[in-house]
Amino acid sequence: MSGHKVVLSWRLEPEYAAALTKVAEARGMTRSRLLREFAANAESFYRFLESERAKQQSEAIALNGNLSRWILDNMTEEMRPEWLEFLGDVMRHAAQMKRVKEAENGRE
Repeated sequence: MSGHKVVLSWRLEPEYAAALTKVAEARGMTRSRLLREFAANAESFYRFLESERAKQQSEAIALNGNLSRWILDNMTEEMRPEWLEFLGDVMRHAAQMKRVKEAENGRE
């Protein structure tokens, strides 16, 4: 490795900086050293992340399919498809409310 160095600068949210600090301290190194290791392994690390995301997505799809099958197998006969759609709309609305609340809490 050459003695020449490049200075990089970027802005991070405080929780990301704290996460870097936590990992560096756990490894007994500085954040700079940790970032150098990340940079040295960036290509293989990113491929690993992509494969993990794909794996998690396929697991989520299986879970969604299994959950949907369980609901269909266990719902009452009189439950109509429109009720399931209504419940889905309610869940989407609740998720949006949670996102707004989390965003507001993040600003405090």
